[in-house]
Amino acid sequence: MLEIHLYGIFRKKFKPQASFAEDTVITLPNKKNEQFRDFLGRLGLNIKECGDCFINGKLAYQDTIIPKNARIGLFPFGMHLLDGGQHIKGHGYVTTNPYE
Repeated sequence: MLEIHLYGIFRKKFKPQASFAEDTVITLPNKKNEQFRDFLGRLGLNIKECGDCFINGKLAYQDTIIPKNARIGLFPFGMHLLDGGQHIKGHGYVTTNPYE
């Protein structure tokens, strides 16, 4: 089972009753060899809606294969991490969506 942690506007999109003060988590079954872009499609999300997203604490790319029982963090585009997350990506401030 995939454990999906939702942030920002994604909280209300998938759990309308969710409070911004709580950890909003949904689960989905694993799909063998599923790439991150296909996973987003399964959720009905377009890659352009997404900002930095993580699979087991590592930055997710479109072609990243999602491992079994992964923990996925989904952040909408335009929502910045508390520290900007720039140390994870190894570059300066991001002003454009890298998935476009």
